[in-house]
Amino acid sequence: ENAGFDSIELLNRLRSYHAKGETWYGIDFQLENIGDNFKSFIWEPALVKINALSSATEAATLLLSVDETIRNDEQEQAQPQGAPGRGRGAY
Repeated sequence: ENAGFDSIELLNRLRSYHAKGETWYGIDFQLENIGDNFKSFIWEPALVKINALSSATEAATLLLSVDETIRNDEQEQAQPQGAPGRGRGAY
């Protein structure tokens, strides 16, 4: 959609190529069509995928981590009930 193409039609055609075993086929934005990315020398480096998986794993680990809990020791101490001078009968 960002390139102004009919994304539904292109994705359906691309999925049919992939279902036939043509795994290197992708969207060719210059020709506005489906093309063989291997023949066009369009390769995604493995490093990009490794970094994406590493970042996703790190983010998930951070979100699921419960190893450290922040405690407020001052708040856990008993607080006095009805502090004086708050307008509750103290003159």
